[in-house]
Amino acid sequence: MAIVTFESVAAAAETLQAAGQRASVRAVIAALGGGSPNSVLKLLAEWKAGRPVVRIADTELDHRITDAIKVQMQRVAEQAAAAAEERAAAIDEDLQALAEAQAKAEQQIAALGIERDTAQAQAADVAEQLKTAHADAQRSAAHAAEALAAVRQELASERGRLEAATGALARAEVRLEAIPALQGEVERLRSALESSQQAKGQAEQASAVLTARLEAAERRASEADARTVKADARADALAVDLAQVNVALQASQARLEAAVREIGAAEAAARKTPEESADVKRSTVATKPSKKVQGALEL
Repeated sequence: MAIVTFESVAAAAETLQAAGQRASVRAVIAALGGGSPNSVLKLLAEWKAGRPVVRIADTELDHRITDAIKVQMQRVAEQAAAAAEERAAAIDEDLQALAEAQAKAEQQIAALGIERDTAQAQAADVAEQLKTAHADAQRSAAHAAEALAAVRQELASERGRLEAATGALARAEVRLEAIPALQGEVERLRSALESSQQAKGQAEQASAVLTARLEAAERRASEADARTVKADARADALAVDLAQVNVALQASQARLEAAVREIGAAEAAARKTPEESADVKRSTVATKPSKKVQGALEL
């Protein structure tokens, strides 16, 4: 990257003029091997403003000298007019370069605006996915809680029935020992106990099935939580990308505003060009021979 300073810009401009070329912004940037059009334009304007202007004072000379002076002053006036036109052309070229830079900055701003809109859309999608994942997790947790409550209630009922059957069997055995005639009742109670035990086994199997379902529901809830964490991370990353896009957009806007200010300064410099041409004409008139020299010429 070329280093743009007043010294480097002045040296490049003087080299271009010595080679018979116009010291425009593009030519100076090409000579330097790079640089910002805004920076080069400002330093080039300072260099042009600091160039010395040669003025010819009135003096009493021989008529041959005054004739030569008239011819020379005519040449100087023509050269000054040509230089003014050249400077006006250079300013026009500089304005065109700044306009191209402004158009490029506007394109960059438009591209950054599209990136910002895309990032915002992605952030909205991630937020919607996150909302859906939270809702799914809440529903899964609610279903798992309901299933667990049902299993616990069924187990409690089976425990109650088992305890009642055990107590009835114990009482029946006591009566059987005391009264042999109650053997049939004991057998009946034993059959009821076996049925209760079978029912207990079935209840335990159902409990195992419900427990497996509960574990599956808990796994689904865990997976939903994991998806929620990933979605949060993605949303944070998109928020960072969106912040970077906004920073780049603000920087491009600042560069565009600086380019607009530089264009205004260049236009003001372009308006000064006719005034410089008028100054050259006035300097030509100022070099008109004095009355003494005119009298000598008339003799």
